[in-house]
Amino acid sequence: MEFDKMNPNEVIKKLKADLESYQNAKIKCGIIGRSGTGKSSMINAIAGEHIAEVGEIETTMNVNEPIESNGLLFYDLPGCSTSKFPKEGYIEAFNVQEFDCVILVTSDRFFEDDLYLIKELIKIEIPVFTVRTKIDFAIERGMKRGVPEGETLKKVRDNIAENLKGIDVKGIYLTSADYPKEYDFSKLLEDVFFSLNDFKKERFIADINITSNKILEEKKRIAEKIVTRHSAIAAANGLNPIPGVDISVDIGILVKMSKEVSSIYGLDKEHQEFNLQFLDKKSAKAIASIVLQYTTKYGGKEAIMILLKRVSSSIVTKSASKWVPFVGQAIAAGIGFKMTSWVGKDMIKDAEEIAVETYEALKASVFS
Repeated sequence: MEFDKMNPNEVIKKLKADLESYQNAKIKCGIIGRSGTGKSSMINAIAGEHIAEVGEIETTMNVNEPIESNGLLFYDLPGCSTSKFPKEGYIEAFNVQEFDCVILVTSDRFFEDDLYLIKELIKIEIPVFTVRTKIDFAIERGMKRGVPEGETLKKVRDNIAENLKGIDVKGIYLTSADYPKEYDFSKLLEDVFFSLNDFKKERFIADINITSNKILEEKKRIAEKIVTRHSAIAAANGLNPIPGVDISVDIGILVKMSKEVSSIYGLDKEHQEFNLQFLDKKSAKAIASIVLQYTTKYGGKEAIMILLKRVSSSIVTKSASKWVPFVGQAIAAGIGFKMTSWVGKDMIKDAEEIAVETYEALKASVFS
């Protein structure tokens, strides 16, 4: 249903429902793999923060207690075909049928029970993504023997394809948790994204680490939707009067919007700690400084109020931002919405610039 065919109350109701669906969306991702294959490191690289201690998920063996980051839920699936976890009833015992995807992680070879489980997952239409971790070590070993990088990559990929012959996995990805911007890691995340539906797609792209320009583009698209939803609701609630103008908005909602945009672009404390570890001290300090400036500008009620006052004098004479086609004309025409969405637009612009600078610095660090 198009927003322009809805009255303002219906638009706000729809935007609230969409925002709630996004915030409540959970992506359940099963992880298959032996101890030492780098499952913890891969999970951290996906989320862009330290949520799994190295060695932790190899020992917990408790699929009912996921490793969680916002809407991302990672479940360590134990091997089947054992006395403790027999093949019969395995899928049902761990509610695997409720998963959105499963990632098979290996650092050397496949095991018969892994292949069996993959086939069973495909039967119930669970997307399976095959990941070969620690590919940088394989390349290094090859180099010592005089084998070029490209030849090693081809050999490893061909070997995996041969092992999976006749099995319809979504793809084969050669990755390194130490270099998440390199090899196939970005392609893995993009393919998982495209396998999801509706709000789970939004939640996934918002919560994953930035490892490619494509992911940056998708994050901007989601951030614009988030800003539109928050801005319209904040304007409709109208709890806090803006000094100097006869307009009120809900500042609390805008503060939440600021936190969500920061998280989407990896500017919160947890994501920063993870990403800056890969940079030299000078680069890390420079990035941390501009993130602090961003937080000072957009963090907290007082900061948001200052920004709203700043735009209030000029926004009245300007049209609603063209970059937010998600609301009807009646909502877009409201001065409160213009003000809040204008601040949100600047918020996204500044956050994206920092995210791009961080991403470029991380890419450059690989070759330094």
